Amino acid sequence: MKELPLIDCQSIVFSTRLAENRMNQAQQIFGLGVIQRILCYALYLLGANRRAIGQAFGIPPETAKSIIKAINRDGPVALEDRRRTLSAFLPQSLPIPQPITVREEEGHIVIDFGTSGRVLKLSQQDPFQVKTIVLSMLNSALLTKQQVAEAIKLSPSHTATLARRLDEQGALSLVDQRQGQKQDYRVPREVKAELIQQFALDVITSGQTSGSAISAELKERCNIIIPARTVRHHLARMGLRKIKRSLPQLMSAVKKNYMNWSSI
Repeated sequence: MKELPLIDCQSIVFSTRLAENRMNQAQQIFGLGVIQRILCYALYLLGANRRAIGQAFGIPPETAKSIIKAINRDGPVALEDRRRTLSAFLPQSLPIPQPITVREEEGHIVIDFGTSGRVLKLSQQDPFQVKTIVLSMLNSALLTKQQVAEAIKLSPSHTATLARRLDEQGALSLVDQRQGQKQDYRVPREVKAELIQQFALDVITSGQTSGSAISAELKERCNIIIPARTVRHHLARMGLRKIKRSLPQLMSAVKKNYMNWSSI
């Protein structure tokens, strides 16, 4: 640890006028008692005798010793009047927050933040909103797994699964999958045409195809975003799965016949 150099006050020129102005300013900010303790301790650090320090401030030597001892023991807080209820030098401890509670109330899930008037009311008629909010609070450690499980009427293990899904996949992952599929199945004719074309291309070139592969290829080739499960639905609905094996065979036969015809 680097040591401070010893200061020779005898070589320093002091200004009575400046000292008076600065003392007045400091007293308005810190108060007379704090300034006296600061100067008392400063003189002690500079090597002044405790008795001399007491005489300089017109206080008993034992009082000067007590001030110095208290500052050495307690640090900056000892500069203040001990009768103060709050310290101006030490950071104030934050109040312990009240726990957040969850309850059911007249068709609502009520989240009470523990502060007067600070509640969040969620309608039980909108389960998607309830799930999204309470699971988000679970992921942020604002509610416990048990609290959330009771609010959405699920087991703690299923609740944990949904919370993880929400964190990894977003809010849409909480939508009823059956409802989600009904929306996904509605695709324009132009998209269906590209889907059929990509299916045929994959079957002819590699003999293999899948919903996820076609979904990725349509996104890359046509900038068409269509979920893999929707691709699989339409492949099955249009019966394309049934020609997965016959199409390459048919193409091979057509190509062979063409080659035979062209050689005549």
